[in-house]
Amino acid sequence: MKKDRMITLLRHLGAVALFAGLAMLFCSPLLDGKALFQSDMMHFKGMEKEAADYYKATGDVPLWSNSMFGGMPTYVIYTGPPVAKTFYLNKLFTLSLPNPADMLFINMLGMYVLLCVFNFRYWIRILGALAYGFATFSIISMDAGHITKVMAMAYIAPMLGGIILTYRGRLVAGACLTALATTMLIYNNHLQIAYYALIMVAGLIISTFIQAYRSKQLPAFVRASAVLVVTAILALLPNVDNLMILKEYTRYTIRGSESELKTDQKKAPGLDLSYAFQWSYGPGETFTMLIPGVVGNSTSEKLSVNSHTYKALKSLGMSDEKAKKEVTAAQWPLYWAGQPMTGGPVYIGAIICLLVVLALLVIRSPHKWWLVAVSVFAILLSWGHNLAPFNNFLFYHLPLYNRFRAPTMALIIPQITFVVLACWALQELLSGEQSREHLLLQLKKAFVITTGLVVGIAVLGPFVYTFRGPNDAYHLQQYTQWLGGKEAASKLMTALRKDRSQLLLMDGLRTLALLLLTFGILWASLKEKLKPQLAMVLVGILTVADLFLVDKNYMGEDSFVTTKTLDTYITPSAADKEILKDKTLYYRVLNQTTNPWLDASTSYLHKSIGGQSPAKLWIYQDLIDHQLVRNNPAVLNMLNTRYFISENPETGEPVAQKNEDALGNGWFVQNIRWAANANEEMKALDAFNPKDTVIIDQRFQSGLGTFTPGKDSAARIELVRYGLNDLHFTSQNTQDGFGVFSDIYYPAGWRAFIDHQETDIIRVNYALRGLKIPAGKHDIEFRFRPDNFIAGRKIAAGSSWLLLILVAAGLLWELFAGTRTKKIMPDPRVEVRQ
Repeated sequence: MKKDRMITLLRHLGAVALFAGLAMLFCSPLLDGKALFQSDMMHFKGMEKEAADYYKATGDVPLWSNSMFGGMPTYVIYTGPPVAKTFYLNKLFTLSLPNPADMLFINMLGMYVLLCVFNFRYWIRILGALAYGFATFSIISMDAGHITKVMAMAYIAPMLGGIILTYRGRLVAGACLTALATTMLIYNNHLQIAYYALIMVAGLIISTFIQAYRSKQLPAFVRASAVLVVTAILALLPNVDNLMILKEYTRYTIRGSESELKTDQKKAPGLDLSYAFQWSYGPGETFTMLIPGVVGNSTSEKLSVNSHTYKALKSLGMSDEKAKKEVTAAQWPLYWAGQPMTGGPVYIGAIICLLVVLALLVIRSPHKWWLVAVSVFAILLSWGHNLAPFNNFLFYHLPLYNRFRAPTMALIIPQITFVVLACWALQELLSGEQSREHLLLQLKKAFVITTGLVVGIAVLGPFVYTFRGPNDAYHLQQYTQWLGGKEAASKLMTALRKDRSQLLLMDGLRTLALLLLTFGILWASLKEKLKPQLAMVLVGILTVADLFLVDKNYMGEDSFVTTKTLDTYITPSAADKEILKDKTLYYRVLNQTTNPWLDASTSYLHKSIGGQSPAKLWIYQDLIDHQLVRNNPAVLNMLNTRYFISENPETGEPVAQKNEDALGNGWFVQNIRWAANANEEMKALDAFNPKDTVIIDQRFQSGLGTFTPGKDSAARIELVRYGLNDLHFTSQNTQDGFGVFSDIYYPAGWRAFIDHQETDIIRVNYALRGLKIPAGKHDIEFRFRPDNFIAGRKIAAGSSWLLLILVAAGLLWELFAGTRTKKIMPDPRVEVRQ
């Protein structure tokens, strides 16, 4: 027994070493001291800069930042180190490998754990783990810097494995694995991925319930389910600080609430439908899982000197050197389907798809159907507005679904289920439980079906498709400006469409070759001309080589840069340096040289009017939509926009312009204009003088009554101490006055004190804070103390220790005295044969 355990342990360690080695090989520039350039992480540097600097300087947890959108909570940006001790598990499970090798490794390891639970043969587990880790969606996400997404994806597979173990009667081992995987899935804080994981869990539990009912094992099902409920609670508790505060914050954001501005259109809380469904996969586009170049790969592809585009540029008079430079730059929109832009296809692998078809033909277990069902459901979800009746209904009726955007992300579900089904098909081929003749017949059927699809799509496609995309008009306009005429631009677009056609044909031929080789290997194995273990190794090598080569188009050598390049990516321009000379405690900047609402780089250096965030406060989004996009000077002044960065028309360089009319951090007004509702309040901002007049929704009138503000000629409000969680002012006025502060109104945590006595904060000018201030000199303090966050951190800290202790005790018990109760879900095979 000890010898068997040692052999098993060595096999697992071998798998871990293989995954780590391949992860570092794929990311080999890391060995030269380089780092992956991730565009979203560059934005994130700007998003978190003020909060991270504040924590470093003070040690206090930053809960608010004024560097983006006038000010917003930092809950989804940076709140300092987590208090939950599960934080260290990410480092442990990734072996502290550098980014992005850590993400690649943990995704392979997570799938390996699930396939171990399925009790597949060793080399099948290895194959499946590699296929999941190197699936292009994961690689493209890593390259873009979607770190929380990819890390969350890694823990779905082991979470499913834990649930399956529990329903097989391994209650303690299953609960421990489920608890660890689930708590880490939640910890990595990508709620949309967690939502898709719940869909998979629902499919698994429904399937298990049906089998338990049919086999009269409902008591065992209920017992295992009760264990899983307790496990889920234990997994949630270490993350309760984040969950509680996000639940509260979502009520005020574009993700989970609705604008106070009423329109003729009825709208449910949550994202706007058209915005949420922008990134929708097309039905035909779904076949990228089989053939990556079905719709042209990405919107920023490289071409070669053999391309039609190169020849077109040459024919238009471009020199050899310049034409080569142009076509080899990653800028060509070979993608011709309906998404606004895309970094690449969702390619799961031609070999995996062949094996999935085979799985449908040879797997006899009814448990395969939950895998099929959630796969189909996810594919339909991914179609978004391309299957409007179905997805619109779900958007408005499926709980919480309208909080998320980019339905293409649902394809992470088949990325998992297809790998499991493919491995299960291989297991059936080698298990000996079905006759070789039957398996050969099913293998031939699967091969014919899959190759038929490839021939129909890729070989015949160039004769059927036009290769025209909905974004081509935009590209034509760009090329017209670049080449100086529409005729030349049209010629280039024609060449580009030929390259799209060529890509599809070549990808189709490559796919056919892979399918033929795989079929030959499996046929030889079934005919006993090739040892099963060698067959698995060869299929694994083919699978990895295929994915590896496709992945390198999206994370190649040029994706990595020196660490110095990363550190100096955001460098201050002459305009920035001029602004930074102003040492005033707190003012705002509007960068007009870029789209300020999709730019976080300005936030790295300044307190920006703009920013980048998928979870903006609704009141600020309304301010953007109705006032700031029109550059309303009154609104910009009330937001204390002291500087504008604009482009010098002569040099094209950014220049700083000081706005002398910016109203500062706080000021007294002498008039209150009451608005009947939010719409009137917003409309009143179109034309008013914020220096003298404040606009207030009448629902706040109870706090002021018939109060008429006054101010003398020397009345002033001055910011004397600036902090992220605290702002300290002094005021002076000989009359009872009303002060307006250029900070964003957020009722869930901000409290105001005048001479240490708490007073009500009133929302003014739709988005700012206002206070009734007595006559005389006063100290005014704003404190941000969200109760939910503070309480949640206490619970998270203690419960994380509890979870770790219980899991450690459970694993020790399982190792030395573990027992099993009655199974509901059988293993895919009865005995383990390596």
